Formats: sequence, structure tokens, C-alpha cells
Amino acid sequence: MTKEKRDVFSRRYITADTAGYFAALTAADEGYAAHVLEAMDKAGVRGQAVSPLEGRLLESFARLSSARKAVEIGTLYGYSAHWLARGLQDGARLYSLEKDPACVNAAKDAVEASGLSRKVTVMEGPAADGLKTLAKLAPFDLCFIDADAGSYPAYLRWAAANLRPGGLVLADHAFLKGGICSEGQADGAAARAMREFFHILFDADRFACASLLPTGEGLALGIKA
Repeated sequence: MTKEKRDVFSRRYITADTAGYFAALTAADEGYAAHVLEAMDKAGVRGQAVSPLEGRLLESFARLSSARKAVEIGTLYGYSAHWLARGLQDGARLYSLEKDPACVNAAKDAVEASGLSRKVTVMEGPAADGLKTLAKLAPFDLCFIDADAGSYPAYLRWAAANLRPGGLVLADHAFLKGGICSEGQADGAAARAMREFFHILFDADRFACASLLPTGEGLALGIKA
């Protein structure tokens, strides 16, 4: 019997062969929302969006939560919104917030081209303003955060206040590219904000359960108490 301690952050089994196997298994997903991928490639922002396998995670959580009202903070070109929408049941609505006008226009075009306007509303402007407006529609079933790290604590507090009990919050880029505790970066504003974010997430009075999926960028999750 081995006495080796399991470590969720261990990458010892993520070999090139393993990655290749799952890439082949999900090859069809590379073509999902291809028009959005093409637009992001042309704009040079493809690397900022979720991967197809991460998109499947978002879809899975949307399905598991049976979400009828969901919020996304950080639309970019609407790729993650497509995955979330694929997991939403009929009659559900995703409100996606984006402050960059160019991204808003691209996302709206993508949503319309995909016939998702019945499920996805892209809202332009600072997230703080959009969230203030959306609070009037609370409670929500799901909130996905994928935006500026410095504002993650504020976004999470909003989620804690506006999700229904049992509602789900997800936050991408949780590893902050390794900068949360790295020497030379740990004292930076973004690192401090992300550590504050995790203190809120692991506050049992706010979230009954919290954890972290070791995706490439790190996907934090919490279930509203």
C-alpha cells in the first residue's frame, strides 16, 4: 500500500499521450461556435477564452444547476456564453456583462448568428453598473466570473448576495498565472485581490462548499449557503 499523499495539483499523469487522447475524444468540440473562434483568432484574443474542454465544464455546471437565470461577468467575444447557453434549459436567460464596446459588438453578432438571442443578453458597460441593475432580478442560479482579477472580491460578494441558496459561482483564472503566492508578485494588487477572493469563497457563512478545479488557468467554484 502506498503512503504517497494525493495532491489535486499534481500534474504527473497529464502526459502528452493523455492530453492527445482527450483532444481526440473531444475533437468535435473544436468546431463548436467556429465563427466565434475565427473572430477571436483574427483579433488575437483566442488565448483569453476558455478551451473547448473547459467549455464543456461550464455547460456541465449549467446543466447540473438547472439554471434559469445566470450571470457572466466578462463576455469577451461570447465563446464561454455559448457553452453556458448550451447547458441552460429552455426559457432560461444568461446576462453577460462586458465593458469593451468592440467585444460587445462581436459578442452580440456571434449570439445573433448562433440563434441564441432568446437565451443570451449581452450588456455593455462597467460590470459594477450592470450588476447593480441585475440585482433587481435576483436571486440567480449561477454566476460565472472571468474578468479583471482586481475586482474578483467585489464580484464574489455580489454573487454571495444575489445567488439563491444552493446557487453556483464559478471563477476562471483562479491561479492568476501562478502569481497568488509567487515571490515578486504576491504583494501586487492582483495577488492581494485574489487571496481576498479565496477568503470570501471559503467563508462557510457565505458558501456552504467551495473548491478548486486544477484546469490550466484554475477554476474556482462555490455553492451558496
